[in-house]
Amino acid sequence: MMGGILRFPNGRLTGLRPVTDPEWAEQNLRRSVQPKTLWSLTTPILPVGENLSTSLGVTVPLLGIDGEGRTTALLFDLRVERPVTVTLGEAIAVLLWAERLTEEQLETFARYFWNDPQASLARVWAQAHGRSERDVPFAQQVQVHLLSWRSLPILWDLQIFLNRHGLAISLFILHTLQGEQGEAALVAVPVGAPPVGVGAVSPEPAPVHKMGEVETFLRSLETPPQ
Repeated sequence: MMGGILRFPNGRLTGLRPVTDPEWAEQNLRRSVQPKTLWSLTTPILPVGENLSTSLGVTVPLLGIDGEGRTTALLFDLRVERPVTVTLGEAIAVLLWAERLTEEQLETFARYFWNDPQASLARVWAQAHGRSERDVPFAQQVQVHLLSWRSLPILWDLQIFLNRHGLAISLFILHTLQGEQGEAALVAVPVGAPPVGVGAVSPEPAPVHKMGEVETFLRSLETPPQ
């Protein structure tokens, strides 16, 4: 994992250093989630729940609905000393759990997470995704996104296995970096596909900043400030 320079939209620059502390990374991943606001580190989703316990004993850090109406469960694979088979088993268990969720359950999760017992999941989803109304079904398609610190060769082989068996589990290499004033830069790169996007978490009151495409971000890391 490399360090470098992060340029904020207001022109401010900060030096970055890689961070490999799982607790720090998970804390900042959770801080990047805001109720009723799209979370876009892997793909834009509307978060509807966090820290959800499944019937199979696996905790789901984040659950959301993407722009196609797919139920999307986020898992973190930050403790690479754990056997990869355990991680794979948990991802499959979460996929099976998510397939059983109904639209009513998703709305119940969302109302609790948003602290709004009268909220309409369809209305909030449409607003967050920039639609005039809900135009896709919910709870009919599911996917799991796994953010991992494991090496690319391991994740590549694992993604090939998942694709071969038709499992809707996508793997992402997670890069976590910290700035000079405590900023956290989070980069998720899909395994076997073009990069997705970059997010940054700041200790300032407005904690989430969109930083643009990964290619631009990585070029900025390699370019020293003028």
